[in-house]
Amino acid sequence: MQQQIELMEIGSIAIFAAYNIVLYSQVKRNHYLYLGLMSFFIFLRATLVDDGSMIFYSFFSEVSLTMGRKIEFFSSYAGAPLSILFAYSLYPYQALRKYVKAFLILSGIFLVIVLVTPYSFFYHTLDYYNIVILISYVLMFTILIRAIRQHKVGSMYVFTGTALCFLFVMAELLKISGVVFINAGPNLVNTGFVIFLFFQSIALSEIFASSFKENKELNKNLEKRVEEKTREISRSSLLRDTLIRIVSHDIRGPLSNLKSVISLVREEQVGIDQAKEFMSTIDKGVDHTIQMLDELMEWGHAASQDKRIDQEELVLKDIMIPTMEHMQRHIDGKELSFELSGDIDAKCLFDKNALKVVMRNLFSNAVKFTEKGGFINVNVEVGNEIVIDIKDTGIGIPDDMKANLFEMKKDNKRVGTDNEKSSGVGLFICKDLITQNGGTLSVKDNPDGKGTVFTFTLKKSN
Repeated sequence: MQQQIELMEIGSIAIFAAYNIVLYSQVKRNHYLYLGLMSFFIFLRATLVDDGSMIFYSFFSEVSLTMGRKIEFFSSYAGAPLSILFAYSLYPYQALRKYVKAFLILSGIFLVIVLVTPYSFFYHTLDYYNIVILISYVLMFTILIRAIRQHKVGSMYVFTGTALCFLFVMAELLKISGVVFINAGPNLVNTGFVIFLFFQSIALSEIFASSFKENKELNKNLEKRVEEKTREISRSSLLRDTLIRIVSHDIRGPLSNLKSVISLVREEQVGIDQAKEFMSTIDKGVDHTIQMLDELMEWGHAASQDKRIDQEELVLKDIMIPTMEHMQRHIDGKELSFELSGDIDAKCLFDKNALKVVMRNLFSNAVKFTEKGGFINVNVEVGNEIVIDIKDTGIGIPDDMKANLFEMKKDNKRVGTDNEKSSGVGLFICKDLITQNGGTLSVKDNPDGKGTVFTFTLKKSN
């Protein structure tokens, strides 16, 4: 029965040695290598001790007893430095670095003595090496107690396994030295080391699980960063394509018309009165182009910066009233009634330049697509957030345009009720800027009759 228990212990140690060495070959973590080598040498010692089964000689009968002793002592002496390397690689402690180095040198001297001297000499070093083993446990406990205090993953399990193994090793040393009589069979060190390995397996599993979780979080963060970078690249590409499209169509057109009129006037092919009519049309086109450039520059700035939005506390009327006054000429030209209502003194959190672009674009659209003598109302309601409705009695929006109204599509371009031009990008820019500031933008038919209601939300300033 005793031999069967011993063989089970030896087999368990051998399996653990193989497992950790293979694991090291895959993940390249030193603590797996040190634990694997430690297990291997304990396994080797267990097959060679006098009061054990000595199964080593059953497989290697040609090995002499003297050589077997050398291998046994070397295996026993290798355990202490490997245990220190294992603990220190798991929980580095810079203050102990020089002591760890000194201990490894001391252990190395004993290992060299075993290798180069005959059995009659190195046998007498055993009592001295027992002191080295005690020193190794002092270092181990110092490293592990510090790791526990710092709440290092798995440190409590490593400490528990080490403490239990220490008790069995001490019992074995006392038994060998004859200080006390312990009738516990030949497996005290093996039993202690199996217990040690059991707790190390729990500790390493916890460390592995923690590393897996960290890697998962790292991958998640990496995916988020890739997604953000992809979105930035996409926005930059969209900005480039938009600028190319607008420069080639909406800006080139008014400039070409202006050049044509200048050429006609210079060549005296048109009169002053006719040139003035042309200039009036060109003037509207230039106004539209300047406004569009302002909006594109603001959106381009927002689309190309790492920190896109600089939110600040804004009073709505400070943005609304100047915007309305800027458009007064167009409002008067169409004889429109334009009303601001609700809590226009409300304070919001928004990027100032972005809010100007949004207000100018939505007000301009309401004016552009409202017929002569129509009515526009801008109403502000304050609750958990600020809700602004821009309601007009204009020509409305066809149902087939509503689905893609806030996307950058050529189909979104259409002329106003007084042949005002549209770039087709204004609502896209508004949607993007409002979204970046944490709001929403939507559209619906005017419930009071014909026309449209644009609704957007803003963060309320506390």
